[in-house]
Amino acid sequence: MSEIELKFVTGVDAHDAFTQSVLPLFEKNNIRVASHNTMRLENDYYDTDKLDFQQRKMGFRVRGNDGRYEQTLKTNGVVSGGLHKRSEYNIDLNNSQPDLTLFDASVWPEDFDAQTKNDGLTKQFSTHFTRHAYVVECENSVVEVVLDCGEASTDKASSPINEIELELMSGDINSLFILATLINDHMQVRLSDVSKAAQGYQLLHGFNAKIRPLPDFLALEDTTTTEEAFCLAVQTALAHWQYHEHMFVESGAIKMLGEVAKSIRLLLQSVSLYLPVLQCPELLALHKKLVAHAQQWTWQDDLQSLRYLLSKKSLFNKTLSKHAAIVSYLQGRQAGLLHAHEPEKLFFDNQATDIKIHAIRLIQNKPWQQATPGFDHSVLDHAKGWLSQGWQTVQQSMPLNKTMGPANYSSVEVVLRQTLWSGFLLGDLFVEERGNFRAPWLDLLTGIDELNALLMLKESIVDADVGSDAELRKWTAEKLTTLIRVMERTRTVAMQREIYW
Repeated sequence: MSEIELKFVTGVDAHDAFTQSVLPLFEKNNIRVASHNTMRLENDYYDTDKLDFQQRKMGFRVRGNDGRYEQTLKTNGVVSGGLHKRSEYNIDLNNSQPDLTLFDASVWPEDFDAQTKNDGLTKQFSTHFTRHAYVVECENSVVEVVLDCGEASTDKASSPINEIELELMSGDINSLFILATLINDHMQVRLSDVSKAAQGYQLLHGFNAKIRPLPDFLALEDTTTTEEAFCLAVQTALAHWQYHEHMFVESGAIKMLGEVAKSIRLLLQSVSLYLPVLQCPELLALHKKLVAHAQQWTWQDDLQSLRYLLSKKSLFNKTLSKHAAIVSYLQGRQAGLLHAHEPEKLFFDNQATDIKIHAIRLIQNKPWQQATPGFDHSVLDHAKGWLSQGWQTVQQSMPLNKTMGPANYSSVEVVLRQTLWSGFLLGDLFVEERGNFRAPWLDLLTGIDELNALLMLKESIVDADVGSDAELRKWTAEKLTTLIRVMERTRTVAMQREIYW
């Protein structure tokens, strides 16, 4: 069978918070509880020594519930933002021993030998939790609201489970969004696409906090419609956002916050770019929310400059490592930013989760289809005009006959980033020379990142009032002069490149 569900995680006991803050509001919102069941579920997840299930992004478990056992296979599905669509197969067992051969042969990938894999199964980890399952009726739809509270564990480690899953049993998918909005309005939650199985595997193998880079370009074809291109852009931004949000929660790595801020800007640019064609009140409302939320992340620019200055891999490390006082000041400033803005609280912020729900609902319902024509026209019809408009703005902001200094580059940063995002969203439609055209502009953007870091260092030397600041001031001034000289040469090359569209 196929599942359609939304999943939240929360930092507190999910059921306690739900019963105190959300359940009392059901009657007021015409939501009827048809049933409520409580059960203690003990799940053991199995895999082979070669991790065949994990590599295929499949999950296999045996669940025990009051002396009854069931084995479940979940295949690799599709996640769009926080909306999950995947296939699930369940078979009753007489005892707790797994048996892959009981599944129909059609559920397996072509190269999967169930009998051989069955002989090599070993228990990898467990997820034991109490489940409260509410079946509710909402606007002629039936939705199961499941609250799981417990822990994932291996022989050596454990982590808490506090999840709320909304699964559409029958009816209209919008009922999921009605319930999701009600929960978000009255609880601190964030959307998640991390399964309990993934949580267990993280415990099993350790956590590797790696950035998942965006592709060079969003994958489009000549036949891609405007609607399809927009939906793909939104899905890409949401997936990037949620992945790096989870990475920060688990690791505390500051670089992940930079990726979250990047995701929000990509989502904002996607909505801004397509809004003139896909005009509808719902998309306009999302744009307004994103503009406001992006302002809550502007502090990230300073944080990433500090991270760059303090990184042992930066161009400045060799010099700054000789000046312990300024390094200490920069570290204190970095800690102060994190303390002041509390990023984990931002993740559970009602506004952030509301934006994700709004975006997912938007690409599911596609309200522009009833509001405006042209949504099914090729995105290629608009791409050249959009790209030309952006680059005309960039050229007007930094004409070749104008010498630019640090202040000039700082003033054009936003426009340049937005235009390069548009190139990311549309450049795949124009294969020839696109990389050659974008390369010096991307170099210029890297130069602006270094420039921001040096300007912060220059400001910090003054604010910190450290000893030997004269030497640091001189070194910073020389670096700024050299960097601007290189950036000016790069700008000359970039401005002379032929456009690729």
